[in-house]
Amino acid sequence: MANYTENTDINPLRFVTISSRYASSDVIYYTENKYLTFPIYKYEPIPLSRQDKYFLITAGEEYRPDLISRMAYGSVDFWWRIMQANQISDVFELKAGVNLRIPPAGLA
Repeated sequence: MANYTENTDINPLRFVTISSRYASSDVIYYTENKYLTFPIYKYEPIPLSRQDKYFLITAGEEYRPDLISRMAYGSVDFWWRIMQANQISDVFELKAGVNLRIPPAGLA
């Protein structure tokens, strides 16, 4: 039997923090066992802003978007925003010498 999904009215903030990329997502049931999950995350472009900052990755920050997020935003929670703004899907692209765009902290 094929897997199916069913919408719920469950608030996603029961499972994730407000800084999560899933904070405004739906929560769905998946399969006949009704596992709770989120739909697949769809990347939305983060537009360029005059408030953008730039960050040059050093050897100590290689492969560590959490550390870069902490330095940029004061929290490790926005690593995904930095990766999304730079169209990076693999932490192994975060190498020393790479210049990253750091978008403003406000969630779009």
